[in-house]
Amino acid sequence: MLPWFAIGTLSAAIAVAFIPPRWTAATLSGRRGLPVAITAGAVLPGCSCTTMPLAAGIRGMAGPQIGTLTAFIFVSPLLSPITIALTWSLLGWEMSLARVIAALGGSAVLGLAINRFQARFAAPLPPMAGADPSYDACCDDGSCTEPGSVSGSARHRLLGSLASILRSVTPYFLLGMAVAAVLSTAVPENAIPEVLGDSSGLAAFALAAVVGIPLYVCEGEEVPLTYGLVTAGLGAGPAFTFLLGSVGTCILTLLMSRGIVGPRATHIYLGFWIAFAVLAGLALGALTA
Repeated sequence: MLPWFAIGTLSAAIAVAFIPPRWTAATLSGRRGLPVAITAGAVLPGCSCTTMPLAAGIRGMAGPQIGTLTAFIFVSPLLSPITIALTWSLLGWEMSLARVIAALGGSAVLGLAINRFQARFAAPLPPMAGADPSYDACCDDGSCTEPGSVSGSARHRLLGSLASILRSVTPYFLLGMAVAAVLSTAVPENAIPEVLGDSSGLAAFALAAVVGIPLYVCEGEEVPLTYGLVTAGLGAGPAFTFLLGSVGTCILTLLMSRGIVGPRATHIYLGFWIAFAVLAGLALGALTA
């Protein structure tokens, strides 16, 4: 996990330090910010350990709304060229196509909903250390001034951004890693197939959506796990629900999300993801029956 966390943190620090704030405001603010964030999350490889530092870096930039950030966190572990190729090779084109459609559609719905009602359901983004509160990220008339936080040497900007992001996500990363390690050690290796294999009907979908939440499943690991469930006799629908739920929700992701988008947006994210995984599995099961 640590190499991915380091890559994500360093990439975020470089982006915050060297991308002009006016460009990020124009790219990530308003309606255009959501499709940009979803596209970036879909093409960038990396699991939650990469996604969360990048999301923290985006939060420190000018422009992004809470829903835009949440959509980025949502879609990033679900899609990447590597995971789609792996899903295709082990689980077939139907589940691969369903994964792409569900991930893009789900992230768009979640992002739009939180952006639309963020004043009601989610607290404003807290200021990030080093950010300039005088910069108006929403102005479109070209009158914005560059914040003072980008002044100074390149080395100073990079180190300042890196320290800010590390302070923001490292405590949650360490706590989540410890919890995931304890749970992964305590849960028997064959527990998931046994639990899901004995369930049927809607209970199978509900269990498949929540059984992977406590554990950390790195990007790509969910595919052979799902393949094992399919070969053990689990239907395509519940297996697809497990595929989505296991990689998208874990203790580590939820803890770090609270420090980036806030607790209320994290609660919405978790509830939406469970419903999304169940409904996507039901739809795939109906189409492949």
